[in-house]
Amino acid sequence: MISLSPRLLAAAGFVRQGVKVADVGTDHAYLPVYLLENGIITSAVACDIGEGPLKNAAETVSASGLSHFIDLRLSDGLQNVSQNEAEDIIICGMGGELIVKILSECGWIKDSRLNLILQPMTHTEDVRRYLFSNGFFIKNEICTVEGKRTYLTLNASFGGESSGFEEGRCYFGEFINSADPGAVKYVKKQLSRIMTRADALKNVGRGEEEEKTLRQVIEYYEREKNK
Repeated sequence: MISLSPRLLAAAGFVRQGVKVADVGTDHAYLPVYLLENGIITSAVACDIGEGPLKNAAETVSASGLSHFIDLRLSDGLQNVSQNEAEDIIICGMGGELIVKILSECGWIKDSRLNLILQPMTHTEDVRRYLFSNGFFIKNEICTVEGKRTYLTLNASFGGESSGFEEGRCYFGEFINSADPGAVKYVKKQLSRIMTRADALKNVGRGEEEEKTLRQVIEYYEREKNK
């Protein structure tokens, strides 16, 4: 039986019962094997852009005896996955900018029947901004502490209409006043990164528009914190 790390358990917790899954950037295929072993999903397409990770995945799948239920596939994002092969889409272990690229390049991702589980390692604001701007809504999001790092996991679905949003929400989500230890660490790290970047732009005397936006994000944080 596969045991998952806290961050992968967080992703597994958003997978619906009895669905087909696409695990993008599967690496060792721990997540789809875990989901099958625990009777959560019916099948999985485990994708990776690299042959090395797929070899690792093949070893895990073979050892689990689940080869008939997991299709290992070389794929750049979701390019080699068809719409009828997955109901829940899991994208973990990569930067926010790459997650946005993968979603943007998939022609069938805007479907309300799909359930997205996204875990960006960096630039979480890019993922939220993409979702808000492209008709998706965030159903839930949690922060998980693993070692010295804090990981954000987003659960989203397509709603059909883009909603208005403030830039500050892209950076902080709904965590500003959360007492959850993981959320507190996440907000603190985000705020520190924003302030450092804004000060650096001011010191070099360029990037005025970006600095202005970041100052507005800081104001958003202070306003929400004092509610």
